[in-house]
Amino acid sequence: MKLRILYIAAMLLFLSCACNEADNGGQTGGTGKVTVTPESIKVGNDAADVVLTVAAECDWGIYAEDKTWVSVSPSGGVAGTTDVTVSIAENRTGDLRQTSLTLRYGSSKINVPVVQNYEIHEVEISDPGFKACLLEAYDVDGDGILSTKEAEVITRIEAAGRGIKDMSGLGELFPGLTYLDCSGNKLTGLDLSGIMKLEYLDCSGNELSTLDIMHLVGLNTFDATDNPSLKEIFVWTGFKPGDSFKKPETAQWVYPDIPTPAGYKLVWQDEFNETAAGLPNTADWWYEKGAGGWGNNELQDYVAGTYNGHKIAEVAGGILTITAQKIDGKVRSVRMNTTKSWTYGYFEARLKLPKGKGTWPAFWMMPKNFTGWPKDGEIDIMEHVGYHQDFVSSSIHCTAYVHSNGTQKTKERYLKGATDEFHVYALEWTPEYIKSYVDGEQLFYYKPEDYGKRNYDTWPFDNPFYLKLNLAWGGNWGGAQGIDETCLPATYEIDYVRVFQK
Repeated sequence: MKLRILYIAAMLLFLSCACNEADNGGQTGGTGKVTVTPESIKVGNDAADVVLTVAAECDWGIYAEDKTWVSVSPSGGVAGTTDVTVSIAENRTGDLRQTSLTLRYGSSKINVPVVQNYEIHEVEISDPGFKACLLEAYDVDGDGILSTKEAEVITRIEAAGRGIKDMSGLGELFPGLTYLDCSGNKLTGLDLSGIMKLEYLDCSGNELSTLDIMHLVGLNTFDATDNPSLKEIFVWTGFKPGDSFKKPETAQWVYPDIPTPAGYKLVWQDEFNETAAGLPNTADWWYEKGAGGWGNNELQDYVAGTYNGHKIAEVAGGILTITAQKIDGKVRSVRMNTTKSWTYGYFEARLKLPKGKGTWPAFWMMPKNFTGWPKDGEIDIMEHVGYHQDFVSSSIHCTAYVHSNGTQKTKERYLKGATDEFHVYALEWTPEYIKSYVDGEQLFYYKPEDYGKRNYDTWPFDNPFYLKLNLAWGGNWGGAQGIDETCLPATYEIDYVRVFQK
């Protein structure tokens, strides 16, 4: 028995010494040698069986590091040549996945990398020059195909001087694009719609006749020179070209037409274009802050634009977004007011309202020289409460007419899509009457019964008022049928605010 044990121990020592440590196929140690062919495996997303040939001078074993999608058979062998079937499951993850096979013999090992691609959906690029340019830069897996997965992370395209005639579909294919150099090509048109984040655009040296950059409010470098036929460049409201904006002398900046009510002129506006991405301009707006219910038992805490690194009010892509969100156990929101005030005028905003029980957005006015409420007046151009989906209202409050005793003057209307689409809400305020409008149609009208007597109880509206935007949460009206925190974060979007006066 002792001799048998000694014999087995001696054989194990011999095998260990015969196959010394190796890091990859084809290495030898002492009298042993092991090779593995192929040295790596790369397959597509379909299920596949790959044959791995092991040539060894000693016993060995093999296994997959990730057995959830790779298996091997047989799992080991003796000296000689053995075919190992590597079975790889179909890849439905949508991502490239990698693992390795580990072959061990004695104290040594060989690693065989296994890479499986995801299902490829090719991006269709019709222009051969543009396609070749993209493949050179972004064909990560080297399969000669630009996949949708490779395309979705592209933020920078450098395609100067490639003979490109067509770059259609840029916005659909590369919505996150921030840098585009397509100079020195043969483009007769350049459709940039759908791209909202572009900061750099060089389209010089082409054959463009018109160009629309109206929505590219984040653009800070622009070159359209050497386009002899370029006549019109459409830009955003409030656009002011700096030194980094270059165009042919024959081309004109074309500003959007702003529809103006008859007899009025534009005296103030915020298109939320001047600040491409950030907070509202504090030269034009100031914040009210705090909790405390705001006279209506509201539940939110109003903050000055941000809270603990979260943007509650944000300007991006020409839109101001107020986002009510629960942070640190409390709903944070924004109540912001114009620094300027006006007596009479036509006041207009294009708004998309938030959804959800508990939301209470408003576009309204309060007196600059406020001494008490309701005696100094309040004008509500637009209010909406989430439990009463798509019903918008306008109201006025004063000593004689106030909601606290049910006498306020108000009018409500169903507006399909108020929370899904932008609509234009407006107020016409004159010395004789107050009217509100939704998409150009009159909603509300107020003229006091004792008009002409200038009774402050019924008409405190001969004094300057400022504009207000806010998104309340809960409260006497917003929370009258409860609140639903699953709708948070809730967004209130403002495209522009404009003021016209006679």
